[in-house]
Amino acid sequence: MSTRNPMKDQVAIVGLGSSPYGRDLRRTASSLALEASVKAIRDAGLTKEDIDGLCGYGFGFGSFPGGFMDVHEGLGIGPRLTWVTNSWLGAGLLETAHAVYSGACDVALVVMTHMRDTRSSVSARNDPFRVRTAQTGGRGWLEGGSRGTPGAALGTGVYAQWGARYMHEYGAPREVFGMIAVNNRTNASRNPNALLREPITMDDYLNARVVREPLGLLDMDVPVDAAEAIIVTTAERAKDMVANPVYVHAATYGEAGYGVHAYDNGRSWTETAPWVAMRSIWPKSDVTRDDLDLFFPYDGFTPNAIAFTEAAGFCEPGGAYDFLQSNWDKDENRLRLGGKTYVSTNGGSCSHGRMGGFNYYGEAVAQLRGSAGERQIPGARNALIGIGSFYHDPTAVVLRTD
Repeated sequence: MSTRNPMKDQVAIVGLGSSPYGRDLRRTASSLALEASVKAIRDAGLTKEDIDGLCGYGFGFGSFPGGFMDVHEGLGIGPRLTWVTNSWLGAGLLETAHAVYSGACDVALVVMTHMRDTRSSVSARNDPFRVRTAQTGGRGWLEGGSRGTPGAALGTGVYAQWGARYMHEYGAPREVFGMIAVNNRTNASRNPNALLREPITMDDYLNARVVREPLGLLDMDVPVDAAEAIIVTTAERAKDMVANPVYVHAATYGEAGYGVHAYDNGRSWTETAPWVAMRSIWPKSDVTRDDLDLFFPYDGFTPNAIAFTEAAGFCEPGGAYDFLQSNWDKDENRLRLGGKTYVSTNGGSCSHGRMGGFNYYGEAVAQLRGSAGERQIPGARNALIGIGSFYHDPTAVVLRTD
């Protein structure tokens, strides 16, 4: 495992842009991506002529198929790009930071869209998980494997089984997942761009319709139409551009070594990809867990957030229930880890909206710049972000400001 980090604090985020979030905005993915991109460029005090790197991708059915090409053409940047790529989930920031640091480009735009999909209809008759479960005599994904229908492993079925397995192996109640859902909804109530803003209680969580045991409607990210964009440049240039640049302090990927193509059988809770990413981030970072003001654990499904919390070392494997209970602020109805670290201040994927975790970057930067409005955490200076599934795509990033 590499502990080198020559990129530490050498790359900065200097611009943010976001489209509205909605169930059905009746707009194309490209139009949302362009809106977010223009806002980010203007937020950085730049023009399209300053952009020489571009990373773009869509997440969900109907997302713009051309990726960076759609944005390139739509913005009218012209033949000046020296670095381009499409990316996925949280990896876009890392890949772009690497490109800026290496000199492949100087100022890069990263944009991601999401268009609502059929996640909410997983109980439909044509749900591949149900078909596969019937074909394998009820064995399901974690025992029967998933070859032949790999896409369904991204859905509720496989994460419900991980949730059930976690509860069985560690004796945890459903409330361990519920604390993530309640915390994130409380925070979303302060976010004007969040899709779901009505606060919920633990009773609301436990009484919500079960989709697949032990997960219910409030355990899953909420599909949206939306786009997010950020501008990345060198730390040297950033100091002359914005008052509060936010630096990429440390960053790494996480590969679990199984399930790469077909999401085959799970081995162990502590061998999933969040543990790989989180184990490798701390040797690269001068910021420690005790320093953290903000923590964004991926909540595509609430078990993901529990995995990232434990993998980051906040508590031992299986210890999340007791840990979260002891770090629950009853007056604010949300988590404050160690009395200091706030969790998913934008509302996360479960309440802000399903952006594959990319919206965590925008929220973290807004908080560190002091521009998060009503939800601003006073004095926030650093953040840990963990994005991705249990399999092959997690990233861990530490952001900080001066």
